[in-house]
Amino acid sequence: MKQRTQSNARGLIGLLCAIAMLVAGFAVAPATQAHAADSMPVYRLYNENTGEHFYTPGVGERNGLIYIGWKYEGIGWWGATSGAPVYRMYNPNAKGGDHYYTRDHNEAQHLASLGWHWDNNGAPLFYSAGDINLYVAYNPNAQSGAHNYTTNGSEQNNLLSHGWLFGAVAWKVKGLGEGGSTAVAVDKDVTGIGSAEQRNPGSFRLEYSNKPFDNANFTGNPTIEFRADMAMSSSASDYETQFIIGGNGNASGQVGLGLHFQAGNDARYAQNKINVTTIDFPENSSDRADQFYSVNTAASGLAKGIYYKLEVKYWGAQGYMQTFVNGRLVGQYKTKLRADGGRYILHCNSNAALYLRNITVKRDGIDVTHKGAPSFSSTSYDLPGGGTVAGAY
Repeated sequence: MKQRTQSNARGLIGLLCAIAMLVAGFAVAPATQAHAADSMPVYRLYNENTGEHFYTPGVGERNGLIYIGWKYEGIGWWGATSGAPVYRMYNPNAKGGDHYYTRDHNEAQHLASLGWHWDNNGAPLFYSAGDINLYVAYNPNAQSGAHNYTTNGSEQNNLLSHGWLFGAVAWKVKGLGEGGSTAVAVDKDVTGIGSAEQRNPGSFRLEYSNKPFDNANFTGNPTIEFRADMAMSSSASDYETQFIIGGNGNASGQVGLGLHFQAGNDARYAQNKINVTTIDFPENSSDRADQFYSVNTAASGLAKGIYYKLEVKYWGAQGYMQTFVNGRLVGQYKTKLRADGGRYILHCNSNAALYLRNITVKRDGIDVTHKGAPSFSSTSYDLPGGGTVAGAY
């Protein structure tokens, strides 16, 4: 993210209508990614003098802003062409001017009573619909550019870590923005439905960096939880261990933690450190992106040979999973596992030296560590050459 400033703006948005008509042919590279007919690109621009990001579906408005000096940053997201209305308001009294976007018509009317202006003659400018979260963050120290909207989970988390507030989902959109929290496709031409491994041309899993957590409220106890203290070590330049709860049916899915060490130049990972990755492959998930890894860079930097407390929880009734490292939540996502006969497969497997201590399994809050079929008859394992430890519960 760029440094926000508080100098005067080069011009008011309200003056752009006439300019936009004159410069509608201003050259901007067209979008190349194919999207559904019920979606439209929403353009993102940045005013270096005021620190404001501005969002518009209008090509003419976009080009008018570019003409007077705003920086074009590409497509902010792909918006819906119908759905719940979203309004854009303009504050002419803020230093440099400012815009705010809201689904709440009453909130928009309240702002209008305080001197804000309705954009688009009070008609909705956007619509909320789709499966992708658009996040909003608020800068309490800014007048212009006080709200930022993004599909980029890393950008959102970075703002919140620097004092921005109100990290929430603003509304739903149809597609990710350019440079946003776009996931990298991995396991290409291998992945099958619901985490199955099979040769399947055109398939892939996704990998995100700091994918934001899904919001949820939990009551009672997890359906199943799997805990242990784990350490791993190797002289190799790339190795990993996975700590997993899996269903046991066809296309059953699996969730859990991955600890991955890598030495190289891959920007998705902190190099020469053990990175924490949450794994979510739901039951019957698509072989084209419903299953994903999320690298929690904020939890990176674990050291070789040091024991860390790992926890994976699956809340079957609520349809969520959670992952923890040393008591810190590092993943929380919607998911669904299939457990025929009510049993889940628990396993920890590694291609590095693996050391497990204090394995604990709970079903609905009750300790069942020694009651599986098979069970973890021991709660400590040393696998210097790597391998797998597993149970069924």
